[in-house]
Amino acid sequence: MSSASLPLPGGLPLPDTQGPPGREAAQARLYLLNGFSLFLAGDRVRLPLHAQRVLAFLALARQDGVTCSRDAVVGRLWADSTVEHANGSLRTALWRIRSAWAGLVAAGRNELALGPEVSVDLQSCRDQAGRLLSRDMDLAAGDIDCSTLTGELLPAWDEDWLLVERERLRQLQLHALEALAVRLRKLGRYPEAIDAALRAVAIEPLRESVHAVLIDVCFDEGNVAAAHGYLRQYRALLQAELGLEPSPQILARFRTPATGEVRAPARAQPLQAAPSLRPAPAV
Repeated sequence: MSSASLPLPGGLPLPDTQGPPGREAAQARLYLLNGFSLFLAGDRVRLPLHAQRVLAFLALARQDGVTCSRDAVVGRLWADSTVEHANGSLRTALWRIRSAWAGLVAAGRNELALGPEVSVDLQSCRDQAGRLLSRDMDLAAGDIDCSTLTGELLPAWDEDWLLVERERLRQLQLHALEALAVRLRKLGRYPEAIDAALRAVAIEPLRESVHAVLIDVCFDEGNVAAAHGYLRQYRALLQAELGLEPSPQILARFRTPATGEVRAPARAQPLQAAPSLRPAPAV
């Protein structure tokens, strides 16, 4: 039986409608970062949680090029339910999804996939990260935007099948932000490089390579005091969390290559008395 004729509880047939008029395929957008939201032709569509879970699961499968069997979807999303109840829940979820727009899900006899016309913010994040991490690819116009590289994957959902996916995304975002900071440093765009590096530090505060980039940017700008400040913060965190010291590689940045002397902040010069502004006495 095809998905177009899956019955609802009560025997109602699934409508063959392509959704409300005016909802174009190219305007179907699914957002999974920082929470679930779905937009069709610019309008937000509200779906029940069980339908949201199906769309999210299929979106994650699509990013890996996987087409899911119905049994796989049921087994992961309703693992604690009986087979009969789980299959019924899937049918109801598909009804609600296709009632919004049939193109959201491509449903075969035994397989399910997210509709090919649906864009997903998670895939945009992965594409951006891929360009940042590739030495051979030029950056797109929006690749220096860090917002898509810092979102969390459905943070309010308590789902076992999301645990590994969240860690995969975290690692990808972390490496992409570090790569972005390095690229921006080479371009001399220091404020943006510092912003990208600090966002990476927020994801993984103990990642030394990110602190090294942050310190390098400060030295490039001539902000030796700022570089020492970031080193102090990193050293204190490292000692408190792991009882370790920063590596010799990061400490070597604070010595001049020629003499090996410590690159210390410039000493503040004593203030000189300001010249008097009182008029000279009349002669």
